[in-house]
Amino acid sequence: MRKVLFLAIIVSLAICLVVLNCCSDINRRTPMDIEYFNLVKAIPLGMHTDKIQYHSPSNTLYAMSIKSQEIYIFQDQERKNVLGGLGSSKVNFQYLADIAMGSDNSLYVLDSSARIVKKFSSDGSPSGSIELKNSVQPKCLCIYQDQGLFIFDTASGEIINYSGIDGTELNRFGRFQLQQVNSLFCNHDYLIAYDKANNVSNIFSVLGQFVKTEQGQVVYDLYNNAICFNAGMLKCLSSSAYLPLAAENVFMCISNDLLALRIGEEIRIYKINYARVE
Repeated sequence: MRKVLFLAIIVSLAICLVVLNCCSDINRRTPMDIEYFNLVKAIPLGMHTDKIQYHSPSNTLYAMSIKSQEIYIFQDQERKNVLGGLGSSKVNFQYLADIAMGSDNSLYVLDSSARIVKKFSSDGSPSGSIELKNSVQPKCLCIYQDQGLFIFDTASGEIINYSGIDGTELNRFGRFQLQQVNSLFCNHDYLIAYDKANNVSNIFSVLGQFVKTEQGQVVYDLYNNAICFNAGMLKCLSSSAYLPLAAENVFMCISNDLLALRIGEEIRIYKINYARVE
């Protein structure tokens, strides 16, 4: 009798966990409008960087400099480590081209000359690599839900989707829609290829279907609200939320409900404030 009761309790707990997980996913997808943006903090770096990645739960910031071929790791606004420089060790790169971040705060680094993506823990410890087979000039990188990699290959003018497990090529697309790409961004539904020279974002589904083009640099949040920076204005494309910013040459990334903007030699963190869609 006790064994039966114990098994019943275990089954009930398992059902509760499944329900909670489902509810969590439902809440994440519940439609939410962006009401406004407000500045949370500014982080002075004192140096030029080309790209940043920000992990809000751990307050970790990765900043990449193509000129120095280095990646700087900050936590709680203090520099903790530096990766890169030319060399042949696991923390060196033949040519540092791009960085991306996994949901667990792991760092992915694209070495364009070696045609490889190296993976590091949040403290900079090497933790594996993925060979980019059949790529020629990989330039840009983003990570799709820790399951796959999107790479823009300059030589073919295509975005290549690789398995994050074994590096198998899964798909190619974008050859006829893309002129040049300076950065890639993706969430659970969309992939954005940003062309800095023409200041346009080419938007695809993560399956490779072309959706549309938007002026400016665009990222999507968890609720598929498009957030755009263009002509000195940060705005939501699906609501009236906007924030004037006297800035140029901005790079933007998003982590949960926080937006990180690299403006000059400073990082500004903005909170995205939501309202439930009625």
